[in-house]
Amino acid sequence: MKAIKYEKDAVLIQDGKIKAWVDIWIEYEDVICDWNQNNFVMTDLKDVALKNWQDNLEHFEDATSLARETLENAGIIFQDENAKWHKSIN
Repeated sequence: MKAIKYEKDAVLIQDGKIKAWVDIWIEYEDVICDWNQNNFVMTDLKDVALKNWQDNLEHFEDATSLARETLENAGIIFQDENAKWHKSIN
């Protein structure tokens, strides 16, 4: 699993042929993450594969950790000395 692209509030994760965006934001000084895509066309094989992949809790944990690390390494979000998260003003 790797991060292949990022924006100020989302990271594109790739795991094999699967690509999924993770939305990430700061709320009450904590990092919140969720899948960007939550609506699926169940007759579309790519959507079904993505839904099945996203439904795996281990994938969610790995992808959201990677998304947080990516935005932290890019200087977009940071944690202060009190373990509170913030978004950079830049």
